Amino acid sequence: MESFKFVTLIFILSTSCGTSQWDIKAIAKNISREIDGLKNNELGVPLIQNLYNNFMFMQPTIDILKIVNTLAHKLETKITDIFSGLESSQLIIDAKLFHENITSLNSSVNPCFLKGPIRTNYANKSFNKDFLDSIDVLEKMKSSLSTMSDGVRRQYFISDFEVQRLHRTPFLHCTECDEKNIWNNYIERNIYQRKNVILVLDIGGSMSLMQFTLLKAVAKKMLSVLSENDRITILTVSSSYTYFERDCNKFYNQNLDTTPRLKQATAAYVRDLNKYIDAIISDPGLTNHTLSFEKSLEIVLNSFNQIKNETVMILYVSRGLLSSLMEPKQVLTMLEKFTATYNISLFINTCAIVDELKPVVYEPQFLCDIAYQNYSKYNVPSRPNPYRKLGLMMKVDSMESIPFAVERFCYVFNPYSHFETGTKIHLPTWDTNKEDIIVSFTKGWKNQSNFFMLGIDVYFSNLAEDIVYYSGGQGYSYFFLMDLNGNVIYHPYYMRVSGNTYSIFIDLEHIEKVINVETLKNRLLTEKKGIFQGFRENNTDLVHYAWSRISDWYVVCLVINTKYGAPSKPQKPVWFQNDFLYQNFEDYKLCRHLNLLATIDVTSLYLSSSCFRSPFLASRTAQNKMHSQDYVAYLKDDSRLLINPGLKEEIRDEVSLLSHILSYLRKRHLQSGISKYVVRRFAASNSGVFQMFPGSTIKPGWTPTKSRWYFKASQHKGNSVLVPPYLDKGGAGYVITVAYATSQLVVGMDLTFGFMLKMLVNYIPDCLEPNITCFLVDDDGYIIYHPNLMTTNGAKPIEQQHIVHKESLVANDILNHKHFIQKLLCNSYDDDTIQRYYRLNTSFNDVLVNFAPGEQCVKYQITSIPQTNVFLGVVNVSCNIGATFCPCNIVDRLCLNCNRMEQKECECPCECPLENTDICEPSSVPTNMTENIPCKKYTEEALGNSFIVNSNNNLESCFPISCHEQTTHLDCLGLLGCEWCMFDMDRNYLRKPFCASITTCFKGMFDISDTALGRLPNGAEFSSVGPIIYSIIAITILFVLLLLCYRSYSNQINDRFYVSSAQDQLRMSDLNITDNFNDLGNHRDKLIQEERPKVISPYCVAGTYRRTAGPTDSDHGYSTMTPHDESERMSLAPVEIESLDDDIFSDTTSVRTSPLTKDTPRIFSPIFTRIPQKNCITVPVTVHHNAKT
Repeated sequence: MESFKFVTLIFILSTSCGTSQWDIKAIAKNISREIDGLKNNELGVPLIQNLYNNFMFMQPTIDILKIVNTLAHKLETKITDIFSGLESSQLIIDAKLFHENITSLNSSVNPCFLKGPIRTNYANKSFNKDFLDSIDVLEKMKSSLSTMSDGVRRQYFISDFEVQRLHRTPFLHCTECDEKNIWNNYIERNIYQRKNVILVLDIGGSMSLMQFTLLKAVAKKMLSVLSENDRITILTVSSSYTYFERDCNKFYNQNLDTTPRLKQATAAYVRDLNKYIDAIISDPGLTNHTLSFEKSLEIVLNSFNQIKNETVMILYVSRGLLSSLMEPKQVLTMLEKFTATYNISLFINTCAIVDELKPVVYEPQFLCDIAYQNYSKYNVPSRPNPYRKLGLMMKVDSMESIPFAVERFCYVFNPYSHFETGTKIHLPTWDTNKEDIIVSFTKGWKNQSNFFMLGIDVYFSNLAEDIVYYSGGQGYSYFFLMDLNGNVIYHPYYMRVSGNTYSIFIDLEHIEKVINVETLKNRLLTEKKGIFQGFRENNTDLVHYAWSRISDWYVVCLVINTKYGAPSKPQKPVWFQNDFLYQNFEDYKLCRHLNLLATIDVTSLYLSSSCFRSPFLASRTAQNKMHSQDYVAYLKDDSRLLINPGLKEEIRDEVSLLSHILSYLRKRHLQSGISKYVVRRFAASNSGVFQMFPGSTIKPGWTPTKSRWYFKASQHKGNSVLVPPYLDKGGAGYVITVAYATSQLVVGMDLTFGFMLKMLVNYIPDCLEPNITCFLVDDDGYIIYHPNLMTTNGAKPIEQQHIVHKESLVANDILNHKHFIQKLLCNSYDDDTIQRYYRLNTSFNDVLVNFAPGEQCVKYQITSIPQTNVFLGVVNVSCNIGATFCPCNIVDRLCLNCNRMEQKECECPCECPLENTDICEPSSVPTNMTENIPCKKYTEEALGNSFIVNSNNNLESCFPISCHEQTTHLDCLGLLGCEWCMFDMDRNYLRKPFCASITTCFKGMFDISDTALGRLPNGAEFSSVGPIIYSIIAITILFVLLLLCYRSYSNQINDRFYVSSAQDQLRMSDLNITDNFNDLGNHRDKLIQEERPKVISPYCVAGTYRRTAGPTDSDHGYSTMTPHDESERMSLAPVEIESLDDDIFSDTTSVRTSPLTKDTPRIFSPIFTRIPQKNCITVPVTVHHNAKT
């Protein structure tokens, strides 16, 4: 009954709106038939279905336990091989230590690219022998890895005996060595006592951007080594101090504690401290070091009851800039008094933040004296106390030096050198140099009371290549990998692709949304093998889980969703004559397809990494000519006698089938009249085989099964899908993909953007009227076609434009129709965000019209196009009306309100952080991360972005089209490589619009396409005019630049200043003095040069000028000029800069801007205003004022 009321309401509204001039439902059916014709005639879907039916493709019987056990055995073999290499290397090192009677070998890493002088010593065999011996051990260890030699990132050896005596990393002589992972693994091996850390950050002292970045990185690294058993507090100091809880209490106007206490380093608290560090702002004022240690020692006393019989470390991270030479003595006097009075095991470590571009003299020495408590140097009398501990000073001058420095600081919590021995597999991490994920295998042992650690870092994509590159059909099956702590190491819905400071591995319960997931998790962690069945939450999909344990390290699990059919295979081999191009153009006639090197003789073949038995090796090694010839010979072998060069068994049959399909698509492309709107045609199998026409080469590493069109077609299997436009780097401009999925493959083609309008105009000629807007959107609400999508302002690309961006009034209204549209949430674990998105109901068969009956000015109709994922909309605007408010973030994708989401509130698709970002409201969480489903993402870039662009412009065009022969807009519309030119370079309408090549005209604007598409001079119209225009523009720009440089140089020494009515203040920032002021010679002589003063306009006021606030000031940013508040009386005055030589470089001349300091920043009234040198009209003026005033 409710649905009947809803349909009745739709009918009444459609009648009242008076939009019956179009039968939009009938038009949608006609468009559906046209798209269906594209599917059948241009993509050959009936041929594909008959082809698979004739070969009797059957769903094979799958033994899921056998599949899992086979894959688990391969992974376990690799792990065993790695640990075997570590064991043999340990025996070699122990033998060297015993027979050569030495204490320890030097720490080393391999590969190590030595620096210049050290490389020479190495070549002369004069380098450290212990280092060479340990390098030799590492090289032998790598050669022993038979199954993993190609996947090894690095090997390393760490000697604790050497590390504890170094103040710099032992790998300092190695370049391109990412040490972060090495020292992280070494820190994990330490068995620390409870760590009580007071982290003091000096944010003053005029730090450079580099120094401030290093300071934050040290703080975050210190937080990362804490466990939940440890305690931490952070203090930020400049001329005043502040800390995390104080800022939050101040935010809520609560009472302020004078000093914080040490707090438990829970995961939530550490996460909040990380965010607090991100929010810290540097203070240009000088730092009160005495205050820093005074407050640090107060924290120790406040936490005295917590830290009884425990060690406390004050880590002072600072540049070390002194405000007075007496300050070191003041600090040491305070420290001596405290350490002599209280029996507390207190270490004071200092970290000197050094910028190599800034010379330092006293700073590191001051920090060193503090750490070592050098009382005698400053004549500070000291009393003996056995609890007094000497600290350590470490210099940090780069990101690479931070992990080693933090490890050395933490030595105070492991005074007896207790280490975890044995073998260990660490969690995967991101390698910044190789931009890939690595897994570390380490072995630790003790020899003669010394601790040693051997380690091997391997690429995760090599270790688990059978899992990462697994092809399980279109959502039918997939693998995930989990450790025995319940952390999901790999999942197709979740895999870190870059470094993330706060990243944690997600628990299984957050990703696998199945009923009784707790039972599943418990069985995975306790049973070595097993099978589990369950239903997905909120639906009836039956899911099968089969798993196998890999020693004491991992659990590998296969997931099968019975909702999707199993991939079918032929009962007998496929025997089709294959003819295709594979990575080699030598045997075929070449032509130019837009910007691509291509051939129309044959189709081209691309094999993704998942097609090979060793996907990692195939992705890392270049597919050179020799490899290509082997693969082609095997794939084209009709006798089936050639040895397989390394492809999976099913690949040859899939290549043969796709070649037969592409031969049909090639014929259609050469014969069909619609081909002049088609950029390319292609097909992709579930295993990653890809073929296309015209034949072109694709960059290695691209995966077709992770593309947007493959994902959308698989999601709507049996229906044609249209994918929103994207910019084709092959030179076709913006293209739209039409795709169709069968159970075995996805077939598709790229159409020009203009073809969509051409199709709409055939059925709705009024789409060209100015008050009529016709648009197409997909089931996510993203625009496929809209007349305002191609704008000439170039503000942003047209990809991923939503209906909310273009039709906010319609979007506001359709949100009232809950049967038509839903606003949904999903968790994206790759970037730790909650995604908000729309989902339109493709099964909605009615016509949607204005929900509010009174809306007569703007009328719209929307309906679905049958058997597609597309919706057709028509908007009729009969009066001038502004867009309704629909909040969208124009800076990034962050939602404007992450605390709530209303179904009927209009907003653009956006994202919120998974964790709360408000450091002062830890309880305010956007949503429970466990309640949302994981986002299913396609991660690969578009097909058109993966081509190798042609650099040879002398070739003939594969499909020549004479754009200049098209005389009307409709004739030109959608033609491949053509664009209707309506604007000139200044965005003015042309008197006579014309059809031109897209290399000459892009987005309807003449001569702007080179920024997006590249220029093809031999094929572009107006080629004789272009060089002349460019030459004139280049000469003009060069002349203007030379003139500006001359004026800037000639006027540099003739600056004058204004003196305002307030004569008692001077802002140093108003003086136009550069850093090379002293190099200009005797600056006093500059003031007495005999030059006529220039006439200065009083209307030229610098951007830094601010009027002083009077007692009745209520301006608040608006102009309310009054005679006594803003004086127009300005005069030229000589500026005495005799003392500038000493003051212009002083740190005290800066204005404090940090919001973290206790004092309110001072606001200075300007006296001197620098005269601008450009955009200023100078006029003579005479200023009169009463001398008595």
